[in-house]
Amino acid sequence: MTPKSAILIACFLLSFVVKGQETVFIDEAFLKESLKSNPPSVDQLNAALLGAQAQEKGIDDKFNTNLDASASYYKTDEKQFATFIPVTSPLKNYDVRISRRFTSGVTVGLRGFADQFSNNFVQNASTAGVSLQLGVNLWKDLFSKRTESQMNQASAYSQQAKWQNQIGLASFNNTLRKIYWSIVANEEALKISEGLLKSSIKQVSEAKRRKRNNIADSGEVARYQSQVSAKQASIISLKYEKASLVKALKELLPDIALSEVKLKPYNIDDTITKVLACTATIASEGQPPLKFTKYDEIVALLDRQAKLEKKINDTYDDIDIKLQTEYGLKGRANSGSDSIDDLQENGRKNVAVGLTLSIPLESKKKTTREILNKATKLKFRSQKQRELAKIKAFHTQTVSQIALLQEIIRNQKNNTKFLGISLKTSKKKYNQARLTVEQLVQEQDAYLNSNLDEIRTKLAVINTIIDYLSVYTDTPCPLNNI
Repeated sequence: MTPKSAILIACFLLSFVVKGQETVFIDEAFLKESLKSNPPSVDQLNAALLGAQAQEKGIDDKFNTNLDASASYYKTDEKQFATFIPVTSPLKNYDVRISRRFTSGVTVGLRGFADQFSNNFVQNASTAGVSLQLGVNLWKDLFSKRTESQMNQASAYSQQAKWQNQIGLASFNNTLRKIYWSIVANEEALKISEGLLKSSIKQVSEAKRRKRNNIADSGEVARYQSQVSAKQASIISLKYEKASLVKALKELLPDIALSEVKLKPYNIDDTITKVLACTATIASEGQPPLKFTKYDEIVALLDRQAKLEKKINDTYDDIDIKLQTEYGLKGRANSGSDSIDDLQENGRKNVAVGLTLSIPLESKKKTTREILNKATKLKFRSQKQRELAKIKAFHTQTVSQIALLQEIIRNQKNNTKFLGISLKTSKKKYNQARLTVEQLVQEQDAYLNSNLDEIRTKLAVINTIIDYLSVYTDTPCPLNNI
């Protein structure tokens, strides 16, 4: 197979694949609806939220009511060493406990057990009993409330993850919107470029006719042909840019990855009007409107987490005092059933009390605590300052940015209008041989560039507001109500 044949076959297969594609027509409403299909970025955001919730629940799981049961049986035929050293066999043991741990460091339990053994002196000696158990972590939990602080910190982190999830979803949607409006701007640039290309092709035909009539020379024809080639290259570049934008969109929305993407009807001027309405709403707020953003809640949660983490750190080198008590009744007899009857009728009391104390005697743990507190302070301070800077910067700068961009658009519109008038006059002058072909081509290129610059600036205005709405997600303005 020759290289030329291979290329033809490849082109044929490519065209077949493209023809078989499903077509999706996109606008901002379509993009928002696509979030319901849970694209990878949305799944990732939801996974982060669920991870924070799982961390909170994981700590809470330690305070469930638990049932623990055990049973054992041991039997041996070993030989005893002497008559006064009996071999105890078999041994039976049953143990059931119900316990509950509390965030205050208190653990309460109820235990029931039965033991039975036999040896050379007794057969089926049985003990049955019930007891109430109480354990207390006196210092770190009951007084310093370490575990309670850990619970509250996990709860605050989970709430922060909830706000961040909402911000992340809004930001992802706005990323899709920015790509969409970039495609729209590209479409507008293509329309203008293709329209001016048609004019340039007509000029080439006219120049060739003039050359045949000895009115124009080869240089004039070549100059127009050069302009056509330049415009064709520019159009191809715009098409490549569009393909790259569509590719980026498909990567974010895998459901349309095999579809042909086309735009639904749109109105840029209507969108610019919505932008102006949003700008007016933003400008009416003198101070950063915290009621329109979730970042202020996040900042408050960061302050709370910082205090709780410091409280936890401060217990690192504390003394550790634990109290364990047990109060119960026991019954004994030469069979399991009789031991239970004895427990019920003549149970004998038993009490156990234990206390453990641990005191660090060196300053190593103190040094570690100080390092932990410094790290905590820097960590939460940097996060808080970053969030506050975002809140302030986006509000204070967006209004001035939009004002500057609007001024640019006004000047660009005037520039395009004046260039259009100038171009009409220049065409007349050129037909009257009062203007060179180079000068005419320069004016045509300037007119094209002015139109393209106006489109780019409008896109910059839309993107600036969309970026603002990624921070102030609840701003009540038309561009935020899709």
